[in-house]
Amino acid sequence: MNSKRLLSVTNQTSQNPENKQHLKIELLVCQAGGHNCKEHLSAINECFMEANNYHFDKDYLNSIESLKSAFCKTADLNQDSCLNCAKLFRSTITQSLENINNELHTLTTGLFSKKRYRKCYVVSREVLNEIKKGQ
Repeated sequence: MNSKRLLSVTNQTSQNPENKQHLKIELLVCQAGGHNCKEHLSAINECFMEANNYHFDKDYLNSIESLKSAFCKTADLNQDSCLNCAKLFRSTITQSLENINNELHTLTTGLFSKKRYRKCYVVSREVLNEIKKGQ
């Protein structure tokens, strides 16, 4: 079964931190009835909400750390029935980190670059490389 049909991944480009009810990933159909991943999905979504709140406040280091934590939580989904979901979760987290990395790249280069974000950019590249090796 195609993993994209199992889950709904929502786009939170509006970055509204007041929207606590809005989940990044929602479980639509699960081969195991959701028994294995409900707690993990809840924890992953909590990390996503934290990351979005930090990102909204331009606290990139904590946002990156929250996404890294979400990625680590996907490792606990190691049952055969959860492998496709875990892969999609990791892909979604990686995409969010890539978006932050691209934003930081833009902020730290060019004529109007901001030096205060260089450390964040270096950290985002390191975490992104570390995560891509773990996939």
